[in-house]
Amino acid sequence: MRTIKWLTILVLSFVLVFGFSLTTEASSATSYTMTLNAKGRYVRTQDAYLPDKTYVNLGLKGPQDMIFYGDDMLYIADTDNKRVVVFNTVTSTIDFVLSHPDFNKPKGVFVSDRGIYVADTTAETVFWFELDGTFIRQFDRPTTPSFGDTTYNPSKVVVDNRGNLYIYGEGVKDGIIQLSNTGEFLGYFTSNKVQLSFTQQIYKLIFSEEQFEDFAARDPQTFSNIFIDQNSMIYTTTMGTFRNAIKKHNTQGGNIFAESRTISYEDARDIYVDEEGIVYAAMQNGTIFVYTSDGDFIYNFGASNLLTGEMNSDISGLFSRLASIAVDTKGNIWALDDSKNFLQSFQPTDYANKIYEALFLYSTRQYSQSIVVWEEVLQLNQMSVIAHDSIAKTYLQQERYEDAMYHFELAGNRTGYSEAYWEVRNVDIQQALGALIIILVVFLVLQKTLVIVDRKTGKITLWTAPVRKFFDIKIVRDLMYIFRVMRHPLDSFYEIKKEHRATITTAIILYFVLFLLYLNYSVNKGFIYQFVAAEDMDLSAIVIGFFSISMVLIISNYLDTSIHDGIGGFKQIFIMFIYSMGPLMIALLSTTILSYVLTYNEVFFLNMLMLVGLGWSFINLFLGMTEIHDYSARQTFKSILMTILFSVVFAVVLIIIIMMWEQLYMFLEAIIKEVIRNVLQ
Repeated sequence: MRTIKWLTILVLSFVLVFGFSLTTEASSATSYTMTLNAKGRYVRTQDAYLPDKTYVNLGLKGPQDMIFYGDDMLYIADTDNKRVVVFNTVTSTIDFVLSHPDFNKPKGVFVSDRGIYVADTTAETVFWFELDGTFIRQFDRPTTPSFGDTTYNPSKVVVDNRGNLYIYGEGVKDGIIQLSNTGEFLGYFTSNKVQLSFTQQIYKLIFSEEQFEDFAARDPQTFSNIFIDQNSMIYTTTMGTFRNAIKKHNTQGGNIFAESRTISYEDARDIYVDEEGIVYAAMQNGTIFVYTSDGDFIYNFGASNLLTGEMNSDISGLFSRLASIAVDTKGNIWALDDSKNFLQSFQPTDYANKIYEALFLYSTRQYSQSIVVWEEVLQLNQMSVIAHDSIAKTYLQQERYEDAMYHFELAGNRTGYSEAYWEVRNVDIQQALGALIIILVVFLVLQKTLVIVDRKTGKITLWTAPVRKFFDIKIVRDLMYIFRVMRHPLDSFYEIKKEHRATITTAIILYFVLFLLYLNYSVNKGFIYQFVAAEDMDLSAIVIGFFSISMVLIISNYLDTSIHDGIGGFKQIFIMFIYSMGPLMIALLSTTILSYVLTYNEVFFLNMLMLVGLGWSFINLFLGMTEIHDYSARQTFKSILMTILFSVVFAVVLIIIIMMWEQLYMFLEAIIKEVIRNVLQ
C-alpha cells in the first residue's frame, strides 16, 4: 500500500510540474472523422488527422488569421495584442514580432514574395511591409467616386502575382474590394447572389421589379474570409448559409465548385489551400472540412468542446471558437482558437496521406499509379466513396467502361455511371445491330407468310382460336376495355354508364395493378434514376399514401357531386377514376423499363413519357367526369377544384385527429405509469 501511495504522489507531482509546458502531445483522436457514403449519409470513417501539439502560452489574445510562408514560418494576426507574431513551427519558437504604431485591430495577414500585408479593421487600412518588417506603405480608403459611401473596414486581404489586392471588408455587401498595386479602386471582384425565400419567390412572380425591390428586396450575404492560391485563384467563405458557403472563383468571379459537392456547415469562417490544391475550410464550431481541388467533399473532423458538456473544458483537438486554419509543407493542419487563445496542430494519418497521394497522381495523369494507391485506400476503408469514384474516373479515362460502371455504382455517382454506360451501350448496339435487323426482317417475312397461309388454308385461324376464346371471357374482356377508354374516352364512359361495360370487380383488379406499377416504379428503377434505395424507403408510407390519397380523391368527388347535382354514384365514380388511369399505367411501366436502358442524355424522353401519361389520364378523367355526371366543361372544372379542396380539408382534419389521439395516448400512458409507480411504492 505504501508503494502505491508513493507512486501516486510521484505521478501527481509529474503532472503538476510538466502539465503546463509549452507543448502537449496527443496520440489519439478526440473527435470522429466523418464522410459521406454512397447514399449521401454521414458515416464515420478512419481517422484522417490526429491532434499533435497544443501551444497554450504564446501570449496570443484574440488571434484572427494566420498563413504559412517560407520554411514553415507561421504568421499570426494577434489582433487584440495589436501585432503579427511570426512563429517557427519547426523549432516551436517565436522568431519575430511585427508591430506598427497605427495598428489597432489587425485581423488579417497575408505573406508573399512581395512582402507582408496586414488588414486592420479599426484603422481602416491595409499595411504593407517588407519581409524583414520594414514599413512600405498603407492602402487607405479609395477616393474614387465609384467607391461611393461604401464602408472600408478591411478584415482579410490577399494579393495576386501582379500585386493587386483583394480585400474582404466587414459589412461590405457589394463583394470583394479589388485594389491595384498602387491603391486604385478596380471594382468588386465577386459578390454573393441574393437568396430568396419561397415566399419572396412568389412575390417576385406577382410584383413588378420596382415593387418587389421596395417590398421584399434582400441584400446578398457578406463573405467571411478570402484566400488565394499559388495560381492566383480566389477562394471565399460565407457564413449563415449551407448553400455555396465554400467557393472557388474563376477570373470573372463565378463559382467553379458545384453546389451539391461542397457541403459544409453554416458557420464557415476560414479557408486554406495547400500546394497540391487540397481545400480546407474551418467552421467556427470547430469542424474542419476537406475537399479536393474540384470541390468534392472528402471528410471532416474536429468539434467544439461544447460537446463535452463543459464550456471551459480543455481537450486536445476541440475548440471553443475556431478562427483560422493553415497547412504547412508536411501536410499538418494548424488551427487557431480565438476564444481560448491557443494554437493546435493536427497530423495526417496514413489514411489521409494515401488519399492525397492518389489525388495528386490522378491530377498529374499518372492513372495506373493512382489506381494502385486507391486500392491501398480501399484496404483501409472498403466503402470509401472518394476511392471508388476516383478509380471509376480513372477507368473512364482508360476506356475501361464496364469497370468504371462498377465503381461508379459503389460510389453512388450516377452522372459518371451514365457516362460510362453510354459508351458500353453504344458498343452493344453496334455489335447487336446486325442481328436485330435480321430478326426484324425474319419477323416481317414470317408474318406475311402466315397471313397468306391463313387465307388459303384457314389453319392459322384454328390455331389462334383458343387465344381469341380467352379474350372473349367476360372478366378478361372487361379488363381489356381500359384500352378502348384510352382511344375513345367519351364513348367508353357512356357505355360504362348506360351499358355497364365495366364492373366493380375489374376496376378493383385494375386498382391493384395501378398500385403494383406505382410501387415498382418507386423502388425498382435503374440505378441512374433510382435515387433512394428500396431498403431505405418507408414502404408503409408508400402503400398508405397511395391508397389514402386515391380513395380520398374519389370520396371527395362523390361528396362534391352529390351536393352539386352529379348523377354518378360512388361505384361509377370509382370505375371511371380507375379506367381513366390507363395511360398512367403504361407510362409507369414503360418508364421503369426504359430507366434500365436510357442514360441522362435521354432523360427528356422519360420525363416526356410521364408527362404524356399524366396529361392523357387527366384528360380521360375530365371527360369521364363530364360524361358520368352529365356536366358541362365548366361544371367539371369546378368539380375538380372542389374535389381537391375537399381532399385538403379531409387531410387536415385527419392529421388533427391523429395528433390529438397521440396526445391522448401519451397522456393516458403517463397516468397509467404514474399510478403503477405509486402503487408499487
